[in-house]
Parts: sequence; C-alpha cells; structure tokens
Amino acid sequence: MISYLFLLRRTLWLQKCCAAWIACALLAGCWDSKEIDTLSIIQGVAIDTDQQDMLELTYQHLIAQKSRRNMYSNVTTLDKDSIQSASREQAKQVSRAPLYSFIRLILISDEAIQKRRIDQLLDTFTRSYKPSRKSLVMIIKGNAKEALNKIGKHQEIPSIDLEALAKNSDLNSKIPSRITLGEISTHISQGADFLVQYIETDGGNHFSGAALISGKTKKFAYKLDEEDVSGINWLLGKTKDSIIKTEMSKSNQSMVFDVEDVHTKLIPHMNGQDLSFTVRIKADTKLNESTVNSVDFLKESFIQTAKEAVQDEIKQTVSQSLNTLQKNMRADVVGFGTKVKVNYPAYWDRVKENWQDTFSQIPIDVKAKVQIKRTGAYSKEEGE
Repeated sequence: MISYLFLLRRTLWLQKCCAAWIACALLAGCWDSKEIDTLSIIQGVAIDTDQQDMLELTYQHLIAQKSRRNMYSNVTTLDKDSIQSASREQAKQVSRAPLYSFIRLILISDEAIQKRRIDQLLDTFTRSYKPSRKSLVMIIKGNAKEALNKIGKHQEIPSIDLEALAKNSDLNSKIPSRITLGEISTHISQGADFLVQYIETDGGNHFSGAALISGKTKKFAYKLDEEDVSGINWLLGKTKDSIIKTEMSKSNQSMVFDVEDVHTKLIPHMNGQDLSFTVRIKADTKLNESTVNSVDFLKESFIQTAKEAVQDEIKQTVSQSLNTLQKNMRADVVGFGTKVKVNYPAYWDRVKENWQDTFSQIPIDVKAKVQIKRTGAYSKEEGE
C-alpha cells in the first residue's frame, strides 16, 4: 500500500514537471523570431524595363525601429533578368534582411506591361513572396520607380500615400476601383479583361483614367480617359458618394448633385437568336451646389427639370463609355457576358469563344431614373 502511494505521488510529480516544461517552451515565443530593428520591411515594388528589355526592380523599404518616430524609408533599384534575381541582389546593398510579407502595392510601368505579360510579372509575388492578396496593383505612365520617389501631399511615404489615394475611388466616379493582387489572379485564371488604376507622376502622383489589361494577351491593351471610367462606374453601380454636374444649355448655369445611392441592373433579352441588353440605373441624389438664379427650388417644375437634366447626363456618360467598350476596346469589363451565361447558357456556349465580336455588336439601351431627395431649400414657414 505504501509503495503504491509512493508511485502515485511520483507519477503526479512527473506529470506536473512535464506540464511546466511544456508551458515554458510555449511561452518562450517563436523560435524563428527576429528583432524588428534588424528588418527592412518592403512597402512597395516598382517594375520597369530598361533599353535592353531587362527588368528594373525598385523597392521601397520601411526601416523599422522600436520607436515609431524613428522609422524612415529608402529606395533601392536593381537591374536583373528576373524578379527573384533582383530581390537576391539586394543583399549586396541592403544590410537588413528584406521582409516581403507586408507589400502594400506593386507598381508596373505601362512600357513594361506592353512587353511582358502581367501574370509573368506578378508570378513571383503570388508564388514565392506570399504577400497579402490584398496588396494593390497600379499601372504607371512612364517609369514606375518615379512614383516611389514622389512624396505625398501630406508628406507620407509614397507607398503609403498611393495606397490611401487608391481608396478615393469611393469619392470620385472618375477614379477606377482599386484592384488587388488576389482579384487580378482571379481575372487571369478566367481569361477576363479587367481595368487597373492608371497613375501619372508629373507634378506629383495623381490618377489619370484606367489601363485595360487584355484577358487574351495579358498585356496593356488600351488607355481609358476619366469620362469613360465614370461611365463604367455607373454601369458597375459604383458611383455612390460621387457627384454629377449638369449645365443649363441656354443660360450656362450649372447644378451639382451628390449621389446618395445607386443601383444598376444589366438585363439581357433574347428575341430569336438576337441578343440585346437594357441597362437600368436608379439613383437617389441631393442638390449640393447651384448657380441657377431666381428659381424656387421647392417647385415641382424645377425638380422635374433637374431630374431630367441629371438623367440625361447619366445616359450620355454611360452611352459614351459603352461606345468605347464596344467599338474601340471590344472588351467586356462590366459583366455583360456573365449575365448571358446565367440567363441563356445554351446561347453562351455558342458565342463564348468569340464573345468580343458578339459584344461589340449588341444593342444596349440605357435607362436612368433619378430621385432628388433634397434641394437644400426651405419654405418661409420653415425659415421663420
């Protein structure tokens, strides 16, 4: 009996020792951890090509410090025949180990993406570096590395400033929606055309329309201006919080409306073997600014005239963009093909291989319905 109790106590003691040892091992932290002040965190990457068509890689480093106040950034540029070679070449210039897991954005020059496929340029970022699939991608006019040397208006590090600038697509319909590394991977796998935000660097980094990437060639195919981008955003239903400006042709007076809400539907129709579409756009707006004089903003006649002016402006903008998409670009970046695939799968099977040709000939009718929720005016009774 005594020996049994002794063995029991010994077993319990050994179990406690093992538990304590395991707890200490787990609380000791990561075995492969590194001190933050020994790292160089890559924030942005710019991809260019030189005169010999060699890749020119530019990296923006955030030099981490234990005190955030002491953090700073620098830029290194290397010429190599592959992105991996350039990244390894940094070891000759940068003493701190580069960390690629926190890349905010990847900038590609329009010249580089006319020469090389976008899936080839981004391959190592999805295959080897494993940054977040939310890393942004932009196309730069001219040299992409110039964008990493332009300090933002608020004195931000260029990579951080450009990332924040991309979010302004929610406020201005002339800015295309930002696109991430993960979204581009999806478009590439589907063989779909898509748009990428386009940046110019003269006078500081700023948006200048969008770049079309061909789903077939995977290269830069067309440059869209801001008006075309605005119409595409209306087609996508992504113009909430943007503005619409209308002008009175007879008086040269204008009104500016804020878009409070918008809903867009792409409706396919089949008449025998003839395909057509109706685009229905519904928008709620409010009058934010007006140079129109001697008008009672509460009168139904004014509200009706203003609604018609806004509707005409939307239809004109969208129709212009559709003409560019169908006749000039011959590219469906809005999703008309997806609607056909869902609603008329048999027809889609016949045209999907030559959808660009079919899309370029489809009649598309644009209808806009606008509600003006507020004009900012009030009656005498309300003002008293």
